[in-house]
Amino acid sequence: MSRDGVRFTGVQRTYRSAAGSVEALHAVDGAFPSGAIGALVGPSGSGKSTLLRILGGIDAADAGTVVVDGSDVRRLRGAALRRFRRASVTFLAQRAAANLIPQLTLREQLGVGGVTPAERVGLGHRLDAVASALSGGEQARAALAVGLSRGTPVVLLDEPTAELDRHAAALVVAELRAAAAEGRTVVVATHDAELVELADTCLELTLPTVQVAHQTHARDLRDDPVIVLQHLTKSYGGAAVVDGASLDVRAGELAVLLGRSGSGKSTLLMAAGDWLQPDSGTVRTPGARWHETAHLAQRFGLLPELSVAENVGLPLRLRGSSDDARVADVLTRLGLAELGDRLPGETSIGQQQRTALARALVDRPEALLADEPTSHQDAGSAALVWSALDAACAEGTASLIATHDEAASQHADRVWRIEDGHIVD
Repeated sequence: MSRDGVRFTGVQRTYRSAAGSVEALHAVDGAFPSGAIGALVGPSGSGKSTLLRILGGIDAADAGTVVVDGSDVRRLRGAALRRFRRASVTFLAQRAAANLIPQLTLREQLGVGGVTPAERVGLGHRLDAVASALSGGEQARAALAVGLSRGTPVVLLDEPTAELDRHAAALVVAELRAAAAEGRTVVVATHDAELVELADTCLELTLPTVQVAHQTHARDLRDDPVIVLQHLTKSYGGAAVVDGASLDVRAGELAVLLGRSGSGKSTLLMAAGDWLQPDSGTVRTPGARWHETAHLAQRFGLLPELSVAENVGLPLRLRGSSDDARVADVLTRLGLAELGDRLPGETSIGQQQRTALARALVDRPEALLADEPTSHQDAGSAALVWSALDAACAEGTASLIATHDEAASQHADRVWRIEDGHIVD
């Protein structure tokens, strides 16, 4: 289908702001042929998302040559650039919800022939649900189905499997293979080792890394639970998303709730954090303030006008205090020490996720509710996340972590599994 695939030479991109200049890409070369899957790999902050946005004509390179589907992207302006974005390339952002119109149903957003791909990724029963009612994993699959239904010869995807369990990820991978088999050029920025393995071409972007040794901290687990959920039930449209769920987490305990996409993990955490009202059951947490119950949601909620360090220090300032040493310590734990003066928009999604976690931990909360805290992290950054969570529990925080990542169980004091809204063990 694609006439020329994707090729680029000498691509450079520097972001400039009051905090200084940040070089996102330096003289990057690469090519991805039509009818193939290409993978962009590298640590969080190495420029993968920036390169995808340049290939999609969303951001402009400062230097270099960029040819996509036969078009010299850097020369396109006005109507020509809009035609290129409409007819030649589909770009799917890392945040799945950003690719969908929240008030429209999935069916209303699919192009001609899009229902079949949606069914193949397991969303046949959700075609008439509005996008905002879908779980994070369902939104990721819905965004893929909507994007592929546009029929463009080039498809650019930023971490399409980040929020998916292995079963759902396999469905997405199958659709990407089918798109490449049709002759499309598929370029994926990813940390997913299985997705990298199936790629025909791989381009690795590098970034100087800060090595932080993982430490396991001794924890004093107390008998009295800090987080208590009893017989929690929440339904949408008559269907129970969480059904009679009960669990408890003690001070200093790192507890993990494992479940596939759409199993009810996020709904349970939102009810625990008092972000939504359950239909029945009871919730007990220390309170709603940052130092009582901190919440890391899949939408990070960083304030764009504040720097990374200012965002992290916000819970302290809201209590009328400040502790620069504490802010610096939690930033260092999460590999963010060099980013304190940047605005969130000048950092990668993975770095933003760690910033949001740092903000949640900075005031030593009694309880922490964290939803998929490693979903946008490379392996090294994920290790920093688990080390920081372990340190927080050593300081007495009761932590409940919801995730689809089976590897999380090795970090946990206790593990529950949730299936179709039921806690099964």
